[in-house]
Amino acid sequence: MSVKNLPPKVASGNAMGYQVTISNAGPSNISQLYLVTQTSSSPAYVSTPSQGSCQAAGSGPLGCTFGALGAKKSVTVTVAYAGPVSGTYDPGDPVFQGNSNGLTFSDGGSSHGDTLTDPNERPTTIAVGNGNFAGGFSLDGAQINTDQTLSDSNKQATIVKPPAAAADAVVTAEDGPLVSFTCKSVCSKAYGEWSAINVNNGQVFGSFFSVTVLIRATDLPNNLGQLQLAHVLDNGSVQVLKQGCGATPQNCIQVGYTDSTQKVVQVVAWINQNGGVRVTRP
Repeated sequence: MSVKNLPPKVASGNAMGYQVTISNAGPSNISQLYLVTQTSSSPAYVSTPSQGSCQAAGSGPLGCTFGALGAKKSVTVTVAYAGPVSGTYDPGDPVFQGNSNGLTFSDGGSSHGDTLTDPNERPTTIAVGNGNFAGGFSLDGAQINTDQTLSDSNKQATIVKPPAAAADAVVTAEDGPLVSFTCKSVCSKAYGEWSAINVNNGQVFGSFFSVTVLIRATDLPNNLGQLQLAHVLDNGSVQVLKQGCGATPQNCIQVGYTDSTQKVVQVVAWINQNGGVRVTRP
């Protein structure tokens, strides 16, 4: 069994997700396989597993019935909890169990000993009081944003509106002095901070979604028409997004003030995948 945290870090109060995979190394088949968890909390989201079925989200503790699992086969399911819960079995670090004796968590020693846990799974890190980090496992596709109170110590805010295809997926954003990406000549004249965007762990979407960067006008050149955006992709390549979006914005930016006071500039980028973004000029 392997448990992958989705994502490894979440903002306080956001949903936590996990992808659980059980593999049968063989040589025998498993005649009946179930997945349960030690926590009594009900998941807020459960995906359709690669085989079998799971109880609907909100109907009680996680319970999946996978049926027979053949030798050299595996089954995967994704589950998310709506937020940290106090108690011994915090969904921030659930103990998942695959067994062959039903939808009740047991301590092993029965049903031929087919009780499994993942010894390598680690607790999800909860970013408490970190205004530079936002998001987690998105359950509704709502936008997420880092701290928008700009100052000398918080030079940038980031807002991500994920596409409809990521309504139940990982959506996080992080900016601040600890975030960095490799970008040489294109970023020789850069402003604000880097923003790291994660939407569904690197999936490339067919539609473009918006990432908005907020920076104080005093931290930017007077001629906003010079601004462009560097987008460092997960593979390390750099895209340069320029102004001049058409009716359907794609790999471009729109620049303007947030209100009539002209104190804060917003740079809205239209991208379709993960990466780091930073405001630059030629």
